[in-house]
Amino acid sequence: MASRERMIRTYDKALASPGYRQYFDNSGFYNFGLWDGEPSSQREASEALIDELVSLIGQASGRILDVACGPGATTQRLCRTYEPRNVTAINISDAQLASARERAPGCTFIKMDAAHLDFPAESFDAVMCVEAAFHFSTRQSFLREAARVLKPGGTLVMTDMLFRGFMKPIGNFGQVPPENFMRDLDEYRRRMEKAGFVNIEVKDATHACLGGFRRHLSRWPAEERRKRHMSFGQSVVAGVVSRSIARYFATVCRTYVIAAATKPGLADERRLRAA
Repeated sequence: MASRERMIRTYDKALASPGYRQYFDNSGFYNFGLWDGEPSSQREASEALIDELVSLIGQASGRILDVACGPGATTQRLCRTYEPRNVTAINISDAQLASARERAPGCTFIKMDAAHLDFPAESFDAVMCVEAAFHFSTRQSFLREAARVLKPGGTLVMTDMLFRGFMKPIGNFGQVPPENFMRDLDEYRRRMEKAGFVNIEVKDATHACLGGFRRHLSRWPAEERRKRHMSFGQSVVAGVVSRSIARYFATVCRTYVIAAATKPGLADERRLRAA
């Protein structure tokens, strides 16, 4: 519990910082974004990432669960596709949930642990989780719970990170449970299959997501100075911090993952039984 509370405080503090708000343009996003389309800002890249996940759902209808919703920007973006009354979001931070409720009115927000979902079976048509599953205790518990609360034929879409093995002996570094370390994408696919999913797609998006974020973050302070949003001194300090963050993620993160999978429908279940 101490580790969990420490993680909540860390994120709450980061999300309240002026630097975070400026970098993400007060959007409420907190993800690396998708940079394939050459977005002009971190906000646009973050929006593009959510749109990509929605596209993987296919026919986006019915009820969706936004897991680890943060300050609510992802939830707000989902309302471009889903009716707010069909969007439920969960988080373990009271402060982040308060911000999310303001940002996405009409949606349902609940304080809840992603590894122990307090919903009846077959409650949702889709589940989304952005850059959070590596924190859960454990990721595998979340995958099982996601499969349970999805309706037959429902879709799980998520982004995640695989960390370099040398970090595992430290244990709970950055509140990442050692059980959540995986060797590669093949193991990730096997874990999703073990949780009961089919039609599994797991993609290495390190260059498009984490790489794009690092490149943009490194040059962002100079761009802000040119726009007169920062003084020279502020941009120098921000540059040191930005390059340090970029190097950190390059050092500890091996693979950025975009994954999608479905809960077996009736046809899938018949085929699996026949096999």
